[in-house]
Amino acid sequence: MDNLNISFAPDKSAEDKGRINAVEDYLSLLTERIKFCLNGIDENIAQKSDGEEEKQLIYSTIADEVGQFTNTDKNCEVFNDYENNVASAYYSHAEGYKTTANAPYSHAEGSNTVASDLSCHAEGSGTTASGNCSHAENTGCIASGSNSHAEGYHTIARGEHSHASGAHTIAGMEVFALGRYNKKAEDVALVVGNGWGSGSNEWRSDALTLDYSGNLKLAGNLTANSPGWDYLGAEIHGAARFGNNWTSDSTSILLAVGNGADSKNLRDALTLDSDGNLHISGKFTADGGVSYVLPSATADTLGGVMIGDNINVSDSGTISVNLSAYLKNSDIADWAKAESKPAYTAEEVGAAEKNHAHNMSDITDMPEWTKTENKPVYTASEVGAATAADITAAVNAIEIGGRNLLYDSTGNIKDGWSSNTVVNVGGGISGNSLAVSRTGYSGNARYFGLSKRHFLTDFNVGTSYTLSAWIKVRSDVGLDASGYVMARFRSADDKKLYALSLTVSSQTEKDKWLYYEKTWTINDSDIAKLECVALALDKNGMIEACNIKLEKGTKATDWSPAVEEDTERIASLEARVTALEAMAVSGGEV
Repeated sequence: MDNLNISFAPDKSAEDKGRINAVEDYLSLLTERIKFCLNGIDENIAQKSDGEEEKQLIYSTIADEVGQFTNTDKNCEVFNDYENNVASAYYSHAEGYKTTANAPYSHAEGSNTVASDLSCHAEGSGTTASGNCSHAENTGCIASGSNSHAEGYHTIARGEHSHASGAHTIAGMEVFALGRYNKKAEDVALVVGNGWGSGSNEWRSDALTLDYSGNLKLAGNLTANSPGWDYLGAEIHGAARFGNNWTSDSTSILLAVGNGADSKNLRDALTLDSDGNLHISGKFTADGGVSYVLPSATADTLGGVMIGDNINVSDSGTISVNLSAYLKNSDIADWAKAESKPAYTAEEVGAAEKNHAHNMSDITDMPEWTKTENKPVYTASEVGAATAADITAAVNAIEIGGRNLLYDSTGNIKDGWSSNTVVNVGGGISGNSLAVSRTGYSGNARYFGLSKRHFLTDFNVGTSYTLSAWIKVRSDVGLDASGYVMARFRSADDKKLYALSLTVSSQTEKDKWLYYEKTWTINDSDIAKLECVALALDKNGMIEACNIKLEKGTKATDWSPAVEEDTERIASLEARVTALEAMAVSGGEV
């Protein structure tokens, strides 16, 4: 028998398919040679052989060069790096360099990859597939969600049914993340990141998000090129926003163009609401003209505008003016129409001369007592005038409706308000104004500017009080919640509180004085005191107030200062008392 001279040297650098094909070819050749050799030994053996026994013999011989089983059942195996690769669960497969497949049906390949959950696959370099049926590939990617897929460069698919692709993207549950360094990773169907990072420093942002309600948001510009004159460039169903820092995301505003300075200073250049109302904050200019049609004329209106007396508008729109009740030009004398009017002396018109004088004896209807040198003296009671006591009692008894119960309600006196309150000299409607301002809100309580000086004493159930004020919301310090002018009523033990509040918000028109009023009737017998009147902010912002008035009753009246402040009025009354006392005779009633 001839010598069997066949050799096999596996190419470990070849791909799996090439290595398997080489082994199969080698097995086929070797099987035929063995059968040929056995035929020479025993013809009966050769005829009974089907080649399978020979193949098993060959597999056993070259197993060290192809793969190794790692358990007794021979259903998990490692390839290549037999020292560092790990395949430790049923039907797991590890190949390459320092790879680990330690879950049933898992597959790890490449370099330093880990497949650690049921039926997962990790490949590439430094990847980890730790979710059920997950797949991680390329470089440094992690697929930790069930049925997740991470690919690209250091991406993370952490949610169930998620897919992360690109560079440093993160995908939560049922999220498809593309691009780089995305910010939104939950509650969207698709996100395209456009952030950046270097080492441990990163800044995440999104160029595009699409949620499961169909809402699409773009961080940049949208360009829609129509393919022809008969096609829409872009069709938007629902509300649309343009510009920056608009005031509202409510769907009742169909279109808003924001021109706010920043997130604390929101503003709209243009809004269109669902009722068809269009508001423009600036001027409206139409180079081609404005086609405006007046409403139909009626008997007393012209284009929806009320007209004056003696003017009528017919159904056809004809205007007629009735001047019959007025003096006609023909009835006016010519001299009255002349530019130079005639002049007459006092004697010509029967009048007295200018600066003339009369003797007392010439006045026939003058009482005789007025002509005497010594005039009679009368007491206040004799002439029916108020006495000094009457005036003093009247001043002390002032308690009429409309009395302001708040001290220094405009800041004019600059007294009684806390240090948080800023007094703007001349900033109010009739004098100074009061203001509170805050920035840098960080979750702390309301910010107050308050006054505890007041003249309110009646806290009986059924007593009504009305608070009124002019309030301005400033635009230079953005109001991001609510602001208040309030009167705070409390029980004697401070456990109960009622705030009679005038409220403004971030939607209130900015930099304009607006009037507010509100009434409250005491309905709790425990209310026993007025704690304070205050200006307050929930978060950040600045509000001004002036002409604050707290009065008894259910109707707000025109602003006036507290009676106690009206020193000029008291001084005037005291001067009158002094004058009456000086006129009184000895023993007379004053």
